[in-house]
Amino acid sequence: MQTTSLRYFLAVARTGSIAAASAQLNVAASAISRQIANLEAMLDCVLFERRPRGMVPSPAGELLAQHAHHVLLRADQVAAEIRELQGLARGLIRIACSEGFALDLVPNVIADFHARYPGIRFEVTMLPPAQVTQVVAAGEADIGVTFSMASTVPVAVAYEAQVEMIGVCAPDHPLVGAPLIQLADLTAYPLALPTRDTTARLVFEAACFAENVTVEPVLTSNILSALLPFVRRTKGLALMSALSVQTPVRLGELVQIPVRARSSLMRGIQVQTMRDRRLPHAVQAFLRDLIAALPTVERRLDGGG
Repeated sequence: MQTTSLRYFLAVARTGSIAAASAQLNVAASAISRQIANLEAMLDCVLFERRPRGMVPSPAGELLAQHAHHVLLRADQVAAEIRELQGLARGLIRIACSEGFALDLVPNVIADFHARYPGIRFEVTMLPPAQVTQVVAAGEADIGVTFSMASTVPVAVAYEAQVEMIGVCAPDHPLVGAPLIQLADLTAYPLALPTRDTTARLVFEAACFAENVTVEPVLTSNILSALLPFVRRTKGLALMSALSVQTPVRLGELVQIPVRARSSLMRGIQVQTMRDRRLPHAVQAFLRDLIAALPTVERRLDGGG
């Protein structure tokens, strides 16, 4: 089987339709249909069940999808190793990260890396923390950067540390310059918080519960970037990691405020790679730069490279 036909087949299996796969791959729908028909003729079986909501792999299709995933992953790895012969002149680095890192840290490390190695291309996918780990474990991303609540088993951890949440506000906020901010002090101001399915909200609410502090946020969003315009234009506060707002704080657009709590406001962060995979040279180089941009920790782990 040719890798082209497997790639087209897998795109249809993942997207649920030939039209969606055509848009994703930027390939004519007729070409994708022809390749799938060729596969079905070669294997003498039906690979998809046509349903009202789209195309679903048949049992034979499910089996082929597993095979196609491993074949294409290995093909990509071989291609990357061949490109390594050209040093850092060419290559693609795929990064999956949660939004707290996509807002500021990862794009800035990419910009610095690109200045030195302009031939390297990047693909950044923003996902919930657990999904970051899943795509790294499946080999669909080279590097994952995410907040973690517990030890992560299915991936190799190249870096691990704890970071504390801080308050973020406009430069003219009344709390700017205050010597000691307690959780209870936050209730006097409109709060902008992430939704309850995020690690930041879980940690924050646990700390509030420990001190019997009741918080009713004015704004909640599953998109961190939606919280920042609110705090810029009001006397509001947002709670997030300092890593998410390094640039606006450095430029003076926002101010970070340390918040004291009896219970920890710390969250774990991890940089993850696929277990037992030898990383391409360009990915290893970028991984070193990424870790260097994160808080210094005593414990550095093997990044799989």
